[in-house]
Amino acid sequence: MTNRIQYNFLQDKTCKKILSLLNKKDDTTRFVGGCVRDSLIGVKTNDIDIATKLEPYDVVNILTSASIKVIPTGIDHGTVSVFSKKFNFEITTLRSDISTDGRHAKVIFSDSWEKDSSRRDFTINSIYLKQNGDIYDPYNGIKHLKERKIIFIGDPNERINEDYLRILRFFRFNAFYGNENLKLSNNSIKACAKNKNKIKKLSSERIHNEFFKILNSENPYFVINIMNKIGILDILFEKKVETKFFKKLLSIETKNSLTMSEILRFVSLAPNTKKNHLSDLKMFNFSKKDKKKLFLLTNQEFKINNKLKKNDIKRILYSVDKQLLVDFAVLSWVLSINNTLNKEWMSILGQISKLKSPIFPLKANDLLNFGLKEGPIIGEILTQIEQDWIDSNFELKKEELLLKSKALIARKS
Repeated sequence: MTNRIQYNFLQDKTCKKILSLLNKKDDTTRFVGGCVRDSLIGVKTNDIDIATKLEPYDVVNILTSASIKVIPTGIDHGTVSVFSKKFNFEITTLRSDISTDGRHAKVIFSDSWEKDSSRRDFTINSIYLKQNGDIYDPYNGIKHLKERKIIFIGDPNERINEDYLRILRFFRFNAFYGNENLKLSNNSIKACAKNKNKIKKLSSERIHNEFFKILNSENPYFVINIMNKIGILDILFEKKVETKFFKKLLSIETKNSLTMSEILRFVSLAPNTKKNHLSDLKMFNFSKKDKKKLFLLTNQEFKINNKLKKNDIKRILYSVDKQLLVDFAVLSWVLSINNTLNKEWMSILGQISKLKSPIFPLKANDLLNFGLKEGPIIGEILTQIEQDWIDSNFELKKEELLLKSKALIARKS
């Protein structure tokens, strides 16, 4: 299939230079994958995948001789990278698989576009763009992109067993490029269900990245719902998952134009778990900061209701950052039984957005100025004065707190 279209990245100077250098022999190098796919539907991208018949060390020599810095990111597997101000280029030699184990592949370099395209995952990712603007589309990827169909190249079971991550990638691409008419009877769904336990063999980093890309899509419910029905969420969350709170959260986000929180979306899939269950999940790779958020949210550490007063909000805001407090409020909204109090909940969120986090005005140096020596006594006094400040609803000024401190020091002397 041949087609023509304008691609914004083709006008980039670095991009033109790379293609001209690598294409000195006719049609040696083409664009492929996400940059072609996204351009076809009018989505801009900064990541440019380039496929070439040239072997990786030849690519390095050609580009470095033209003063282009090349990073050997995965040179043993045929991939090198170039970074410009606007784009990230990943240049990979055409390949064929010798063997795969679901996580890694042994490859040999090739000069065949047909063999290279046949080892890719989905038809929409196997569309190649030539330098002259012509398209090579061996598996009707453009047609499937227009129809919003995510179709494995060849046998879905074979593609999945080459790389188990393709199970999650299938759902991720459906979330972004598919349609809500996806049926459980779909052969690809059946293949994902059949091979779902193989996800356990993947690294937590790869699972985490793919799953959170799904959560970050505009409307992931239909995909998450299918993943739940075929048991993938049970594996990821190590427990039975219900999607009703997730669905309610998405509805609240949409109807009230709320900013999406990926951590909150994650928690809404299992909001009533025990203490550290979510933060300790082996399938995910959370930072210490996110683990703390998960712990606080799942334990509902701060009780939020739609009757909360300004001073109550300020007290909580002093303990957590504003975004986490918003997440607490929205989660409480999601879990609330009464669905007719949307205005009240929006009022709470409005108050949170207007408030600034209180900052305790005293520091240790302020007490040292009263002649105190460094030691535990300073911490004790600061803690007591801080509590007085909180109890005043953060109204006491620095001068008043200093007077209280001076009086307290006198009593302890």
